[in-house]
Amino acid sequence: MIEEAFRQICNEAKDAEGIYVALFESRPFYGGPEEGGWWGRDNILISYQKFETREAADIAVAAIQKLAYELTKEAKKSFGRQCLQEMEWLDERGLDSDYLREPDGESSYSVSVSERVPESSYGERGYS
Repeated sequence: MIEEAFRQICNEAKDAEGIYVALFESRPFYGGPEEGGWWGRDNILISYQKFETREAADIAVAAIQKLAYELTKEAKKSFGRQCLQEMEWLDERGLDSDYLREPDGESSYSVSVSERVPESSYGERGYS
């Protein structure tokens, strides 16, 4: 009934549709070393855009996938450099590797396509 009334006023109205393309960062985390340790992962929404058609979204996805690949590659290198620096720091001081906390790990990046506005999601922590 409401839709019919709207279409009487706007006779060229179109159904609402949209495709959301998003870039996410997946961040691992480590916790609970006193309990033997556990891992989790947060998926953080970096940015998104709404596209009116699947075709337009697909074009964007191809380019964003390349970006995500490059960001993931750089994150892996950066994590490796961080680990190397930490190991060198420990060696200079004659300390064991367990002197520092467990590193969380490198981030990775991905593309998401959905019909809803995307949101971040957070892994469960073993503590409050």
